[in-house]
Amino acid sequence: MGRRAWLIGLCLYGLAGCVDFAYHLIANGRSAGRTINYAELPVVYSAALFWPVDIVAMALLNTR
Repeated sequence: MGRRAWLIGLCLYGLAGCVDFAYHLIANGRSAGRTINYAELPVVYSAALFWPVDIVAMALLNTR
């Protein structure tokens, strides 16, 4: 049962990372005149990997 729980948790983490990746791509596309530069992709990818930290940072910085 423990292995199945870890697999479900990992799948949910990956799903949330994909959603965060899509969110950042859409947000960057809207703010940058609907163009996405190649240099933005690593930033979006790293934000998707560390999405829990990204959500906390966005809430603490309150940049929007």
